[in-house]
Amino acid sequence: MNVAQYMRSEPVTVLPSCSVDDAREVMEKHGFGLLLVAAEDATLDGFLTRAALASVEDGSLPVSRVRAKARFEVSPQDTVEKAALIMLANGLVVLPVVEEGRLVGVLSQTEILRALAAGLGIGTEGTRVTVKVRPSSADVYRVLDVLRKHEARLLSIICDPPQGERRNMVLRVQGVADRDLLCRELESVLTTADDA
Repeated sequence: MNVAQYMRSEPVTVLPSCSVDDAREVMEKHGFGLLLVAAEDATLDGFLTRAALASVEDGSLPVSRVRAKARFEVSPQDTVEKAALIMLANGLVVLPVVEEGRLVGVLSQTEILRALAAGLGIGTEGTRVTVKVRPSSADVYRVLDVLRKHEARLLSIICDPPQGERRNMVLRVQGVADRDLLCRELESVLTTADDA
């Protein structure tokens, strides 16, 4: 999953020469709490926040005088996972997408959630199964063998952090004729592995 698949192209921006009052109007019109500032050639110049603009008394000042520099950005080729990590680590709600020095899009928390939901198969018809596996064992391969036997189509696998010697592995699969039988066989193969 690359940023290009989920970013919003042609983000709403203001020019550095735009007045603070005009920037406030753009933010109000779109309901933004943050607004990117870009030059006419689409070079990213920084960003404005609603809070920063509220402290400016002279609405005729150009936004170039009050904008903050953008310290983080991603490219369209970067992974959504990388973008999510940058946003989480820095408490960002919006992340500029820059290519060859030009602003080409923006990712918000909504786009990140949409990408992760799609990658996990959330909203896709299927069966969700949770099993407990030992991270340093062949348990994952045993689980995959059972899925293959049932001709299940694997949509996604996610794992919780280890809890002692085990971790929860959540599978989303399609094409399962008998979910209860699948769960019993998964439990059996993992229990047998414990006894070995």
